[in-house]
Amino acid sequence: MSETIDQRLREQILSGRYESGAILKEKELAEEFGVSRTPVRESLARLEWERLVTIIPRAGAIVAPIEIALVKEAYMVRLVLDGLLGREAIRRISDTQIAQLSALRDECATYADGGTQSDLNSVTRRFRAVLGEACSNRILSELAEQLFNVSVRVWQGLHDPDSHCELAQALHSEMDALCNAALSRDADAAEKIMQDAIDFYTNRLRGMF
Repeated sequence: MSETIDQRLREQILSGRYESGAILKEKELAEEFGVSRTPVRESLARLEWERLVTIIPRAGAIVAPIEIALVKEAYMVRLVLDGLLGREAIRRISDTQIAQLSALRDECATYADGGTQSDLNSVTRRFRAVLGEACSNRILSELAEQLFNVSVRVWQGLHDPDSHCELAQALHSEMDALCNAALSRDADAAEKIMQDAIDFYTNRLRGMF
């Protein structure tokens, strides 16, 4: 049950339903999820470890603020982890998983003109989940997901149509290249594609802050 609460709270934070600084009241969350306050408290503690929540002693919990310095640090580590994730996933990927990646790539293509940043974040998480399953390394996939969650929040408040279109096109190009690498089982190419994507977002971040 607590894992389900983790997932739902995480999704609500990453989707922007709970914005940075929003107060998370244990009693209200317990009523929303139909549970006691204990599993809610446990989930909040886990999300604090993931740097999505900040627990204030004797006051409660809030959605953690987006710290640009922390996001930049996350991208620095992701340069290594995401490259390894891509390499290991493509080395072991199945035909079924390739089909899943291709479907998500096609979904991503529809968001350049009509989607939101939440749509992009959602399709990216699902695409990465397939890679995480394919890599067959739970520690790698969990760490990669955690750092992705830390860094992706910075884009949630981006509402400029031109910037959204640019990010959507970049994401679709990355997914398309990874699908091609998967079809040819080219692990070297997959590693470079993932690292090039991190370079793109890091440079984009520098231009914003």
